[in-house]
Amino acid sequence: MQSIDTTEAHDPARRRAWALLSRVWLSSPGMVAELVNTHGPVAAADRIVSGVIDARYGPRDWERAENDLFRTAVMGGRLLTRDDPAWPARLTDLDLLGADVHAPIALWVRGREQPDLFASSMIAVVGARAATGYGEHVTYDFAGGLARRGWTVLSGAGFGIDAAAHTAALSADAATVAVLACGLDRPYPAAHERLLGRIVETGLVISEYPPGTPPVKSQFLARNRILAALSAGVLVCEAGLRSSTTNTVGWATRLGRPVTAVPGPITSAGSAGCHDMIRTSRARLVTNIEQILDAIPG
Repeated sequence: MQSIDTTEAHDPARRRAWALLSRVWLSSPGMVAELVNTHGPVAAADRIVSGVIDARYGPRDWERAENDLFRTAVMGGRLLTRDDPAWPARLTDLDLLGADVHAPIALWVRGREQPDLFASSMIAVVGARAATGYGEHVTYDFAGGLARRGWTVLSGAGFGIDAAAHTAALSADAATVAVLACGLDRPYPAAHERLLGRIVETGLVISEYPPGTPPVKSQFLARNRILAALSAGVLVCEAGLRSSTTNTVGWATRLGRPVTAVPGPITSAGSAGCHDMIRTSRARLVTNIEQILDAIPG
């Protein structure tokens, strides 16, 4: 999608239009992208609610957009749009991958106002949900060390490696960013509601999905493209052969982001995915922070 003029980024009518487009985007990203490119967000939203382009939408969708903005504001959140100066420029790389891939039209965000956070050195630290003690230890050590060196740790707030990465960054008194595959008002996993609350205090919790959107499998795979795009590179701390982490690695490869992986015991099924990535040259073997920094320039 082409860049958007930023002069009216904070106009209420324009923000309401972006909120409406954010929800329509979920089912018709190509249509929304074409309309916004041609007419701008406000006129694009007007054309959609007219019902002429798609009979599924109408004037009531304006009320839904306003409700989405209100619910987000009540949570202390906000809608970050493509014409906002704080919009992460790295996401536009997704639009270069082909007609079947789209960067988010907007991001629903909770956390501190940090206009330069997305411009910082960000590293996606990912891996298995069913992490071993070894995997969690390595993650905590590396993610904490990177955070202390000024890197923003990016992950998906899930069990296992994700949680260890966020916790390590928080323990280093550093900002960390969690990308959700559901609405911000649907903390997932529910057991991590407190962790997400801690992340909001110093960093950001973000999602391309409007309030009320439940987590489903396809959205986790779509979320992985955002993790890869926002990062300068990916660190896989532990992953099995069938781990969904390979999906994130695939996105990173398509985007030209360097991928690193930590080896584990050769008898550990939990590290078999990392070993395969290294063996097939999809990832560079790393065993300390210096090697990570050498492979992933800030």
